[in-house]
Amino acid sequence: MPGSPAARLSRLVDGYLVTQLLYVAVAIGVPEALARGPRTAADLAAELDVVPGVLHRVLRGLAAEQVLDERDDGRFALTDTGELLRAGVPGSLRGAVTARGEVYYDAAAGLLQAVREGGTPLELVHGRPFFEHLSAVPERLATFRASMADRSAREAGAVVAAYDTARFASIVDVGGGSGTLLRAVRERAPGADVVLFDLPGVVAGSDLPAVGGDFFTQVPGGADAYLLSRVLHDWDDDDALRILRTCRAALRPDSVLLVVEAVVPPRAADDPDAVRMDLHMLVLLHGRERSVAEYAALLERAGLRLTADVPTGAGVHVLEARPG
Repeated sequence: MPGSPAARLSRLVDGYLVTQLLYVAVAIGVPEALARGPRTAADLAAELDVVPGVLHRVLRGLAAEQVLDERDDGRFALTDTGELLRAGVPGSLRGAVTARGEVYYDAAAGLLQAVREGGTPLELVHGRPFFEHLSAVPERLATFRASMADRSAREAGAVVAAYDTARFASIVDVGGGSGTLLRAVRERAPGADVVLFDLPGVVAGSDLPAVGGDFFTQVPGGADAYLLSRVLHDWDDDDALRILRTCRAALRPDSVLLVVEAVVPPRAADDPDAVRMDLHMLVLLHGRERSVAEYAALLERAGLRLTADVPTGAGVHVLEARPG
């Protein structure tokens, strides 16, 4: 019966199909083809050089999930949800879909062994840590970076809208990757001195002022503010504490450290997105999402005190910390 516990559980258990339907659609170019207008499965198959009958069933699966609209004349069109599979549209989830279908999907198969024996599911499946695995398969590394770029773009605007970074004259983005957040900060404060800090190979060629280095060792000192966005959740408590202590050593007495992370709620139902992000960390890395209290405790151990918790509209919080 629709709406029954059994029907809900059936939909949940078939989640593996939905992940792959979305991934396949993106991989073969369905969203871009349908962006030019509704098409039949046969027309799409000829353009995309795929098997018509199989494609038709995939398209109907996506229509059942309201990602596509199946017309009475047999043509398929993108819904508002399906539009988010396209590259370059506001709020695009194309990178996230590709990362989940291509990188996360296989790793999740190791979860049962990890629950029984310990360890990280991806490492149990592939025999090497997450970033080593990605580096060994350039296509997967590109997929992961695209996913992170999509997410960073969504979060950066929300962070600068929620927290006033324009009051700082100098800002260092620690582990800032491609600099998406730092660019959003600079747009709010075009006169600020900004520095993108990450591994030398990451910041090489950046259009932002950049310094290469290792945040476990040393970060540029003396700035008004330091950004640490989506870094700590990649690491266990011991390594997260090492990073925080390195940042603490760089701070002036009046400097501010801004930790941007998802925050685990007291009850899972209060913020399911944060709980799912924590599960991604469980499957892929040695890190985890944390509660505000857990971040406050880590900060205190690093010689810092939590002075503000500012939620944003993108599912992350800005945790403001100062030397304590």
